[in-house]
Amino acid sequence: MRTNNCTDMVAEAAALAGINLIHRIRLTLPPEGKLWGRTVRVWTDPQYRILEFSTLEVLEVDLRQLARMGIGSDAAEWYLAWKH
Repeated sequence: MRTNNCTDMVAEAAALAGINLIHRIRLTLPPEGKLWGRTVRVWTDPQYRILEFSTLEVLEVDLRQLARMGIGSDAAEWYLAWKH
């Protein structure tokens, strides 16, 4: 779920064209947390404290920003009007 999803595919295709898209977010997790009133261990090895993954919402914001700068165009209106 964290990698090799449609957002990663779009970012990788853009990278082939020389466009580096912002599409990932990073969450830092505490070693322990409360779940239904109980303390649960989230991680024991610090290498697992950061969860990074692609998200469509972040990619969309970056794509819209590029369109406003004249790099590409916003196709949302066309797509939403398209008869599927």
